[in-house]
Amino acid sequence: MQNKFKRLLIVSDCIHMYAGNGAVATENHIFRRQMEAIAAYFEHTTICCPFVSYDEHKVITAYDTNTISFTALPNVGGNTWNDKLAIIKTIPAWISAYRKANKVTDVVYMRFPNNLSIPAYFYFTLIGKKKFAAYTGNWPDYVNEPITYRLQKWLLTHWFNGPVWVYLSGQTTAKHIFNAKSPSYYLSEWEEESSQVEERIKMLHADDLSHPVFITVGSLTAHKNQQYILDAFLVLRKQGLQFTLYIVGDGVLKNSYADFINKHQLEDCVILTGKKNYIELRALYRQSDFLIQAPLVEGFGKVPVEGLFHGVIPILSESAMSKEMTGNGGFGYVFSVAAVDNLVQLITSILAQPSQLPPMITAGRDYARSHTLDQWSEHYIHLLNTYFE
Repeated sequence: MQNKFKRLLIVSDCIHMYAGNGAVATENHIFRRQMEAIAAYFEHTTICCPFVSYDEHKVITAYDTNTISFTALPNVGGNTWNDKLAIIKTIPAWISAYRKANKVTDVVYMRFPNNLSIPAYFYFTLIGKKKFAAYTGNWPDYVNEPITYRLQKWLLTHWFNGPVWVYLSGQTTAKHIFNAKSPSYYLSEWEEESSQVEERIKMLHADDLSHPVFITVGSLTAHKNQQYILDAFLVLRKQGLQFTLYIVGDGVLKNSYADFINKHQLEDCVILTGKKNYIELRALYRQSDFLIQAPLVEGFGKVPVEGLFHGVIPILSESAMSKEMTGNGGFGYVFSVAAVDNLVQLITSILAQPSQLPPMITAGRDYARSHTLDQWSEHYIHLLNTYFE
């Protein structure tokens, strides 16, 4: 595809570091793959983002292209007054970095919501720079939403001259706003997974799911709500269900969850795996039958599409995009986190009807095939060039 823009600047709060071998890396493998997919359409890409010191204990993924360079920014943020003061003090350094990057780029891709992109928005708007954006949080307003998130959504809706992609199902709120997805895999990888999925379906036909395997993936925080999942599986265990549950991720609640598992003697069936790299996570998906995600607020969950890609059936809490990501019941399930029994009853019902699962896997795979990195990046570049004709 032709792209009239040659040099791209990306502004993001995704934290990066220099690995032990000097390569630039991040813990967010999906971000890295998506930015590489976008960068493939440009002669050169500069990413302005915060850098931290290398930590050998982190699970990181390194960039694999020589057309991307980086402008390292201080890593600041937080909710205390001191945190906010540190952000204000850092704004001049951010503006200086944007000024330098502006000289060697044609167009700016801003990732919202984050502190970095607010001054970037005003700076690049004032100088008339062509730009496009993605809002990767929950687009509909929600209770206790930070006021800065509301501000960023308002700016993107009313005062942004450029295409904006948001996680929203159905009609968007303005002509320059488009529905977004967040893929993790390329079409070639989808095709590579086909034989594994075919074998999975054969096994489902021959097995009554007497020992189902579940997986949940995400940072171990209150927002991601893994405690709700643990509470539900404790009930299922007491009811006699034999299962395995993988909890993938790391975070502030890891020790709390470990204590819960030990207290209720769930060590043989609930496994805290820690954070996994791209290859290790694929292996866990291939072992799993169901993906369970129970976030309190969510935009477009990347994890459910990853599950569908591998033939894993998603069971998702209600969110702005959950119905779409389950095909309105065609290839997944939705529950309310208002009560633990909602998930308990749903899982019990699903396991009682294993014959309905093979066609759901096939339908889910078809959905995942329509949301690959290839299509995602091509869609971005096409609309970017069309908008600025």
